[in-house]
Amino acid sequence: MNMQITDAQGLAYLRQQTHVLSSRAFEQEYDLINWRELVPVNTDYPEWATGVDFQIGDMTGAAQWQSGYSKDVPLADVKLINVTSQFAMYAVGYRYNVEEVGKAQFAGVPLTARKAIAARQSADIFCAETALYGAGHHGWGGLANMAGVTPTLSPDNGTGSARNWVDANGVGLKTPEQIIAELNRLLMGPATATGVMTSLIGNTILLPPLAYQYIATTPYGVTSPDKSILQYFEANNIFTSRTGQSVVVREQPFLAAAATASGVEGQGRAIGYRNSPDALELPMPMPYRFLDVHQDGPLQWAVPGIGRVGQLIQIRDTIRYLDAVSPAP
Repeated sequence: MNMQITDAQGLAYLRQQTHVLSSRAFEQEYDLINWRELVPVNTDYPEWATGVDFQIGDMTGAAQWQSGYSKDVPLADVKLINVTSQFAMYAVGYRYNVEEVGKAQFAGVPLTARKAIAARQSADIFCAETALYGAGHHGWGGLANMAGVTPTLSPDNGTGSARNWVDANGVGLKTPEQIIAELNRLLMGPATATGVMTSLIGNTILLPPLAYQYIATTPYGVTSPDKSILQYFEANNIFTSRTGQSVVVREQPFLAAAATASGVEGQGRAIGYRNSPDALELPMPMPYRFLDVHQDGPLQWAVPGIGRVGQLIQIRDTIRYLDAVSPAP
């Protein structure tokens, strides 16, 4: 029996299928980086807005002792800095050809959601790359390469004046106490404040694989032999002691060669920052979505997917880099 598929038949069949396929793609659970846990995402912008201007404020002025006869009262004020984030569109979709559609119709079985899932995963990976290092967009940075953040070097106080916490073979080069001190500095920032005001304390640390695996599997020492370095830090870090909240420490493979400080380029970079909407924001005016199916060739139909996103914005100084915590891969 001959079965002819016309353009109209194929398009009608695919339109019936794609709504289900798209829904399944967004319901699918998969083991990829959950970038939404690493940065605050703001979807409250109009979908087709060109960009957004942030007015980042800071206070100036200081109170002074004053006489009741004084005519000059010290004044406080605010200063505003304008920061602009432009939005850009990205796209990834999937397609079916006439043979795939014909076989599915003939067998009376629905098309699988694998292609839609692959497109959705590709979009998620792209958003993760945008949040973490700008995804290659000209002039954009992210958590790992934010413009204006000056990296510091891990101190050369390890074995043989080593800066790395661990060598390429997994052998530790620094004591647990030294590593804990460096992790806390990532949360606190440099000890340069001399007045009442202190730096914005962080609540999240990202580490390259070698450094993370070492502290996660190495016992802290004689005082806490039942805990790894990581477990000891999670229980005794400066953020938890001040707030009673848990600190977040995550392994991120992209940090294995992210160091840019002079003399240690290409080695591992650790990042400390405040993961909070008052400190960071990834503008996302249009979360990824699928559009309607259309015929894009004599024998195939496509389902495009699009989204719009902006550059990661540091609203308050919160990101800190520590380079050379692990050797170059």
